[in-house]
Amino acid sequence: MSAQTINRRGPVPYTVAIVFALVFVAPLVLAILTSLKSPAEITRVLSVPTELYWQNYATAFERMGRSLLNSILITAPAVVLSIAIGCVAAYPLAFMHGRGGRFTYFVLLTGMLVPFQIVQIPLFFLIRSIGLYDTIGGLWLVHTAYAIPFCTFFMRNFFSSVPRSMYEAARIDGCSAASYFWRLLLPASASGLSALAIIQSRAIWNDLLFGMTLTSSDNARPATVAIAGFASSLQVEYGPLMAATLVSTVPVMLAFLIFQKSFVRGLLGGSGK
Repeated sequence: MSAQTINRRGPVPYTVAIVFALVFVAPLVLAILTSLKSPAEITRVLSVPTELYWQNYATAFERMGRSLLNSILITAPAVVLSIAIGCVAAYPLAFMHGRGGRFTYFVLLTGMLVPFQIVQIPLFFLIRSIGLYDTIGGLWLVHTAYAIPFCTFFMRNFFSSVPRSMYEAARIDGCSAASYFWRLLLPASASGLSALAIIQSRAIWNDLLFGMTLTSSDNARPATVAIAGFASSLQVEYGPLMAATLVSTVPVMLAFLIFQKSFVRGLLGGSGK
């Protein structure tokens, strides 16, 4: 695209982009300002703190305890397991185009239509009966099972975008179906795997419902449950709440910034392969 074409567009697209950027950045700026205000300044929402009140962050770390570590120990294995199982399930579905393949595919997708609230109570009794209540392993199991339909849906569509000629050429060269999957298909789908990993990491890291239902102590309590503890029926500790929220967003933001190029390519259906 030439510079003349860009200049003919005028300032309108850039103005719209700046406005949208400000709208999305505004909540983050307000959260940062609130996290640095003393209790006496909290009510002045749009004002800049007269003095940086770092005690909010000290309180946030003290009250959160090991919940940040718990969130990491829950998120990382659950993401790996759900994506691995989703890829294995998506591989044959990407090559099944008859009625049987479509039926199996849609049956798996029904898992995406079940709200968390419907399975909350039976899931609580199930996890407790198998001895995984208030354990990190129990949350691995739940998040993995609930994420498999979406991972299958995502990777099935991504695998379908890989040229069939690559599979046929590999088979002519003597490559088995399993070898093609591990040696060719997965490396060619690296951008899709990165995008799915970021999506799943954000979803599992931000989960509150399963964390509140299936944990009761600091041994397995994730960061979201600890953050919810800053707001009670009697008061809301806005300063420590915002500080804890900002701290909890750092790992996900770092993951996105590191893999953002692969994330964009993956959402575009692998156009960068």
